[in-house]
Amino acid sequence: MLLHLLWITPLLLIIGFLASPRFRGDIAESRTRRILANGLEKSRYTILNDVQLPAGGGTVHVDHIVVSRFGVFVIESFYAGGTVSGGEFQDRWKQEYWGRTRRIENPIHQNTVQAETLGRLLGMPQSKIHRVVVLTGRKGMRFEAPDHLVPAEQLIRYIRKKGTHVLEPEQADRVLKAVEESRVNPAGSLRISRWSLLNVLLVIVLLSGIWLAFGDEIRQLQERWLQQQEQKESPGRFHADGSRKTEQELWEDSLICAWSEDTGRCACYEPGGQKANLEQSRCRSLAERGSILNQ
Repeated sequence: MLLHLLWITPLLLIIGFLASPRFRGDIAESRTRRILANGLEKSRYTILNDVQLPAGGGTVHVDHIVVSRFGVFVIESFYAGGTVSGGEFQDRWKQEYWGRTRRIENPIHQNTVQAETLGRLLGMPQSKIHRVVVLTGRKGMRFEAPDHLVPAEQLIRYIRKKGTHVLEPEQADRVLKAVEESRVNPAGSLRISRWSLLNVLLVIVLLSGIWLAFGDEIRQLQERWLQQQEQKESPGRFHADGSRKTEQELWEDSLICAWSEDTGRCACYEPGGQKANLEQSRCRSLAERGSILNQ
Protein backbone atom coordinates (compact mmCIF):
# COMPACT_ATOMS: atom_id res chain seq x y z
CA MET A 1 0.00 0.00 0.00
CA LEU A 2 2.80 2.42 0.90
CA LEU A 3 4.51 1.62 -2.38
CA HIS A 4 1.39 2.64 -4.31
CA LEU A 5 1.33 6.00 -2.49
CA LEU A 6 4.87 7.03 -3.46
CA TRP A 7 3.72 8.96 -6.50
CA ILE A 8 1.00 11.00 -4.79
CA THR A 9 3.24 13.45 -2.91
CA PRO A 10 5.27 14.65 -5.93
CA LEU A 11 2.03 14.77 -7.95
CA LEU A 12 0.45 17.12 -5.40
CA LEU A 13 3.60 19.28 -5.39
CA ILE A 14 3.55 19.50 -9.20
CA ILE A 15 -0.14 20.42 -9.19
CA GLY A 16 0.67 23.13 -6.66
CA PHE A 17 3.41 24.43 -8.93
CA LEU A 18 1.10 24.50 -11.95
CA ALA A 19 -1.37 26.57 -9.93
CA SER A 20 1.31 28.95 -8.61
CA PRO A 21 1.64 32.59 -9.73
CA ARG A 22 5.20 31.85 -10.86
CA PHE A 23 4.08 29.23 -13.38
CA ARG A 24 1.25 31.42 -14.65
CA GLY A 25 3.70 34.27 -15.01
CA ASP A 26 5.90 32.00 -17.15
CA ILE A 27 2.86 31.21 -19.31
CA ALA A 28 2.13 34.91 -19.81
CA GLU A 29 5.77 35.66 -20.66
CA SER A 30 5.95 32.79 -23.18
CA ARG A 31 2.75 33.91 -24.88
CA THR A 32 3.94 37.50 -25.18
CA ARG A 33 7.23 36.26 -26.61
CA ARG A 34 5.42 34.31 -29.33
CA ILE A 35 3.15 37.27 -30.16
CA LEU A 36 6.12 39.60 -30.55
CA ALA A 37 8.12 37.13 -32.63
CA ASN A 38 5.23 36.41 -35.00
CA GLY A 39 3.75 39.90 -35.22
CA LEU A 40 6.67 42.32 -35.60
CA GLU A 41 8.94 42.71 -38.62
CA LYS A 42 12.53 41.89 -37.79
CA SER A 43 13.71 44.61 -40.16
CA ARG A 44 12.00 47.32 -38.07
CA TYR A 45 11.91 45.88 -34.54
CA THR A 46 14.53 44.09 -32.45
CA ILE A 47 13.20 41.98 -29.58
CA LEU A 48 15.14 41.19 -26.42
CA ASN A 49 13.60 38.72 -23.98
CA ASP A 50 14.30 37.99 -20.32
CA VAL A 51 16.62 40.92 -19.68
CA GLN A 52 18.22 41.40 -16.26
CA LEU A 53 19.54 44.94 -15.77
CA PRO A 54 21.69 46.33 -12.94
CA ALA A 55 19.91 48.78 -10.64
CA GLY A 56 21.70 50.23 -7.65
CA GLY A 57 22.94 47.35 -5.58
CA GLY A 58 20.62 44.81 -7.23
CA THR A 59 18.95 44.03 -10.53
CA VAL A 60 15.67 44.68 -12.32
CA HIS A 61 14.11 42.00 -14.51
CA VAL A 62 12.39 43.04 -17.74
CA ASP A 63 10.32 40.43 -19.57
CA HIS A 64 10.70 42.00 -23.04
CA ILE A 65 12.41 45.01 -24.59
CA VAL A 66 11.59 46.02 -28.18
CA VAL A 67 13.96 48.51 -29.81
CA SER A 68 12.94 50.40 -32.93
CA ARG A 69 13.06 53.86 -34.48
CA PHE A 70 9.63 54.38 -32.92
CA GLY A 71 11.12 54.20 -29.43
CA VAL A 72 12.02 51.58 -26.87
CA PHE A 73 9.14 49.41 -25.62
CA VAL A 74 9.51 48.05 -22.10
CA ILE A 75 7.02 45.22 -21.74
CA GLU A 76 5.87 43.44 -18.60
CA SER A 77 3.82 40.23 -19.01
CA PHE A 78 1.10 39.85 -16.40
CA TYR A 79 -1.21 36.87 -15.82
CA ALA A 80 -4.44 37.30 -13.87
CA GLY A 81 -7.12 34.63 -13.98
CA GLY A 82 -10.67 35.80 -13.36
CA THR A 83 -11.50 39.52 -13.13
CA VAL A 84 -9.08 42.27 -12.09
CA SER A 85 -9.92 45.75 -10.88
CA GLY A 86 -7.61 48.61 -9.96
CA GLY A 87 -6.25 51.98 -11.01
CA GLU A 88 -2.88 53.03 -12.35
CA PHE A 89 -1.78 54.66 -9.10
CA GLN A 90 -3.14 52.11 -6.64
CA ASP A 91 -0.51 50.10 -4.78
CA ARG A 92 -2.48 46.86 -5.01
CA TRP A 93 -5.21 45.58 -7.28
CA LYS A 94 -8.08 43.23 -6.52
CA GLN A 95 -8.47 39.89 -8.29
CA GLU A 96 -11.70 37.88 -8.20
CA TYR A 97 -11.21 34.25 -9.17
CA TRP A 98 -13.51 31.26 -8.57
CA GLY A 99 -15.53 33.20 -6.01
CA ARG A 100 -12.43 34.25 -4.04
CA THR A 101 -10.89 37.70 -3.79
CA ARG A 102 -7.23 38.46 -3.21
CA ARG A 103 -4.89 41.43 -3.48
CA ILE A 104 -2.14 41.47 -6.09
CA GLU A 105 0.73 43.84 -6.85
CA ASN A 106 0.06 46.61 -9.35
CA PRO A 107 2.05 45.55 -12.47
CA ILE A 108 2.07 49.11 -13.78
CA HIS A 109 4.26 50.15 -10.84
CA GLN A 110 6.74 47.41 -11.67
CA ASN A 111 6.71 48.40 -15.34
CA THR A 112 7.40 52.01 -14.35
CA VAL A 113 10.45 50.93 -12.34
CA GLN A 114 11.68 48.95 -15.34
CA ALA A 115 11.28 51.92 -17.70
CA GLU A 116 13.02 54.32 -15.28
CA THR A 117 15.90 51.89 -14.76
CA LEU A 118 16.38 51.52 -18.51
CA GLY A 119 16.14 55.29 -19.02
CA ARG A 120 18.90 55.96 -16.47
CA LEU A 121 21.04 53.21 -17.98
CA LEU A 122 20.71 54.62 -21.50
CA GLY A 123 20.59 58.30 -20.56
CA MET A 124 17.31 58.49 -22.46
CA PRO A 125 14.24 60.59 -21.63
CA GLN A 126 11.05 58.74 -20.73
CA SER A 127 9.30 60.32 -23.73
CA LYS A 128 11.20 57.87 -25.95
CA ILE A 129 10.43 54.85 -23.77
CA HIS A 130 7.00 53.25 -24.05
CA ARG A 131 5.73 51.37 -21.01
CA VAL A 132 3.48 48.38 -21.79
CA VAL A 133 1.83 45.85 -19.48
CA VAL A 134 0.40 42.85 -21.34
CA LEU A 135 -2.55 41.26 -19.54
CA THR A 136 -3.15 37.56 -20.05
CA GLY A 137 -6.11 35.90 -18.36
CA ARG A 138 -9.65 34.70 -18.74
CA LYS A 139 -11.78 37.85 -18.26
CA GLY A 140 -9.46 40.83 -17.94
CA MET A 141 -10.27 44.15 -16.25
CA ARG A 142 -13.64 44.75 -14.61
CA PHE A 143 -13.54 48.48 -15.37
CA GLU A 144 -11.76 50.56 -18.00
CA ALA A 145 -8.14 49.48 -18.26
CA PRO A 146 -5.48 51.99 -17.19
CA ASP A 147 -3.09 53.47 -19.71
CA HIS A 148 -0.24 51.24 -20.85
CA LEU A 149 -2.21 48.06 -20.04
CA VAL A 150 -3.38 46.05 -23.05
CA PRO A 151 -4.76 42.53 -23.59
CA ALA A 152 -2.35 40.13 -25.22
CA GLU A 153 -4.47 40.05 -28.38
CA GLN A 154 -4.05 43.82 -28.87
CA LEU A 155 -0.31 44.07 -28.17
CA ILE A 156 0.87 44.26 -31.80
CA ARG A 157 -1.75 46.83 -32.69
CA TYR A 158 -0.76 48.92 -29.66
CA ILE A 159 2.92 48.87 -30.71
CA ARG A 160 2.10 49.77 -34.32
CA LYS A 161 0.14 52.83 -33.16
CA LYS A 162 3.45 54.32 -32.08
CA GLY A 163 4.29 55.28 -35.64
CA THR A 164 6.41 58.40 -35.16
CA HIS A 165 10.18 58.12 -35.48
CA VAL A 166 11.82 59.27 -32.25
CA LEU A 167 15.21 57.60 -32.76
CA GLU A 168 17.66 57.73 -35.61
CA PRO A 169 19.02 54.38 -36.88
CA GLU A 170 22.38 55.08 -35.20
CA GLN A 171 20.63 55.83 -31.91
CA ALA A 172 18.65 52.58 -32.05
CA ASP A 173 21.88 50.66 -32.68
CA ARG A 174 23.54 52.34 -29.69
CA VAL A 175 20.53 51.43 -27.51
CA LEU A 176 20.82 47.77 -28.51
CA LYS A 177 24.56 47.74 -27.87
CA ALA A 178 24.16 49.42 -24.46
CA VAL A 179 21.45 46.98 -23.34
CA GLU A 180 23.43 43.95 -24.47
CA GLU A 181 26.56 45.16 -22.71
CA SER A 182 24.68 46.01 -19.51
CA ARG A 183 22.44 43.00 -19.10
CA VAL A 184 23.40 40.66 -16.29
CA ASN A 185 22.31 37.54 -18.21
CA PRO A 186 23.85 37.80 -21.72
CA ALA A 187 21.72 36.68 -24.64
CA GLY A 188 22.05 32.97 -25.27
CA SER A 189 23.29 32.21 -21.77
CA LEU A 190 21.79 29.20 -20.00
CA ARG A 191 19.86 30.32 -16.94
CA ILE A 192 18.64 27.50 -14.73
CA SER A 193 17.17 28.49 -11.40
CA ARG A 194 16.97 26.35 -8.32
CA TRP A 195 13.20 26.46 -8.74
CA SER A 196 13.49 24.88 -12.20
CA LEU A 197 15.83 22.19 -10.90
CA LEU A 198 13.36 21.45 -8.10
CA ASN A 199 10.55 20.96 -10.62
CA VAL A 200 12.68 18.64 -12.74
CA LEU A 201 13.50 16.65 -9.61
CA LEU A 202 9.79 16.44 -8.72
CA VAL A 203 8.96 15.10 -12.19
CA ILE A 204 11.70 12.47 -11.88
CA VAL A 205 10.45 11.43 -8.43
CA LEU A 206 6.86 11.30 -9.74
CA LEU A 207 7.79 9.08 -12.68
CA SER A 208 9.92 6.85 -10.44
CA GLY A 209 7.09 6.51 -7.91
CA ILE A 210 4.58 5.64 -10.64
CA TRP A 211 6.96 3.01 -12.03
CA LEU A 212 7.58 1.45 -8.61
CA ALA A 213 3.88 1.43 -7.80
CA PHE A 214 2.49 0.34 -11.17
CA GLY A 215 5.51 -1.15 -12.93
CA ASP A 216 3.99 -4.63 -13.24
CA GLU A 217 0.73 -3.26 -14.62
CA ILE A 218 2.61 -1.05 -17.07
CA ARG A 219 4.71 -3.98 -18.29
CA GLN A 220 1.59 -6.12 -18.74
CA LEU A 221 -0.09 -3.37 -20.75
CA GLN A 222 3.03 -2.99 -22.86
CA GLU A 223 3.26 -6.73 -23.52
CA ARG A 224 -0.44 -6.87 -24.38
CA TRP A 225 -0.09 -3.96 -26.78
CA LEU A 226 2.97 -5.51 -28.44
CA GLN A 227 1.11 -8.81 -28.82
CA GLN A 228 -1.86 -7.03 -30.41
CA GLN A 229 0.47 -5.30 -32.85
CA GLU A 230 2.16 -8.60 -33.69
CA GLN A 231 -1.22 -10.29 -34.10
CA LYS A 232 -2.25 -7.64 -36.64
CA GLU A 233 0.99 -8.01 -38.59
CA SER A 234 1.24 -11.83 -38.35
CA PRO A 235 -2.22 -13.31 -37.65
CA GLY A 236 -1.00 -16.78 -38.63
CA ARG A 237 1.10 -17.00 -35.46
CA PHE A 238 -1.99 -16.89 -33.23
CA HIS A 239 -5.10 -18.97 -32.62
CA ALA A 240 -8.58 -17.60 -33.13
CA ASP A 241 -8.89 -16.95 -29.37
CA GLY A 242 -5.75 -14.79 -29.41
CA SER A 243 -3.40 -17.30 -27.77
CA ARG A 244 0.03 -17.72 -29.32
CA LYS A 245 0.76 -20.88 -31.31
CA THR A 246 3.61 -23.16 -30.25
CA GLU A 247 6.69 -23.73 -32.41
CA GLN A 248 5.36 -27.20 -33.25
CA GLU A 249 2.06 -25.73 -34.45
CA LEU A 250 3.83 -23.10 -36.52
CA TRP A 251 6.01 -25.79 -38.09
CA GLU A 252 2.97 -27.92 -38.92
CA ASP A 253 1.26 -24.89 -40.46
CA SER A 254 4.19 -24.54 -42.87
CA LEU A 255 3.89 -28.14 -44.14
CA ILE A 256 2.23 -29.18 -47.38
CA CYS A 257 0.36 -32.44 -46.83
CA ALA A 258 -1.48 -34.73 -49.23
CA TRP A 259 -3.56 -37.83 -48.44
CA SER A 260 -4.87 -40.38 -50.95
CA GLU A 261 -8.16 -42.00 -50.04
CA ASP A 262 -7.63 -44.70 -52.66
CA THR A 263 -4.27 -45.89 -51.37
CA GLY A 264 -4.57 -44.72 -47.77
CA ARG A 265 -1.14 -43.13 -48.00
CA CYS A 266 -0.21 -39.65 -46.70
CA ALA A 267 2.90 -37.48 -47.03
CA CYS A 268 3.92 -34.04 -45.73
CA TYR A 269 6.69 -31.84 -47.06
CA GLU A 270 8.47 -28.78 -45.65
CA PRO A 271 8.69 -25.58 -47.74
CA GLY A 272 12.21 -26.53 -48.83
CA GLY A 273 11.01 -29.86 -50.24
CA GLN A 274 12.24 -32.14 -47.46
CA LYS A 275 9.82 -34.84 -46.42
CA ALA A 276 8.51 -34.43 -42.88
CA ASN A 277 8.49 -37.39 -40.52
CA LEU A 278 4.94 -37.53 -39.13
CA GLU A 279 2.57 -40.26 -38.02
CA GLN A 280 -0.01 -41.20 -40.64
CA SER A 281 -2.91 -40.09 -38.45
CA ARG A 282 -1.35 -36.67 -37.88
CA CYS A 283 -0.41 -36.37 -41.54
CA ARG A 284 -3.99 -37.16 -42.56
CA SER A 285 -5.32 -34.64 -40.04
CA LEU A 286 -3.12 -31.90 -41.47
CA ALA A 287 -4.03 -32.82 -45.03
CA GLU A 288 -7.76 -32.77 -44.25
CA ARG A 289 -7.44 -29.46 -42.36
CA GLY A 290 -6.47 -27.76 -45.58
CA SER A 291 -8.97 -29.62 -47.68
CA ILE A 292 -11.44 -27.52 -49.63
CA LEU A 293 -14.16 -30.11 -48.85
CA ASN A 294 -13.63 -29.67 -45.10
CA GLN A 295 -13.67 -25.87 -45.43
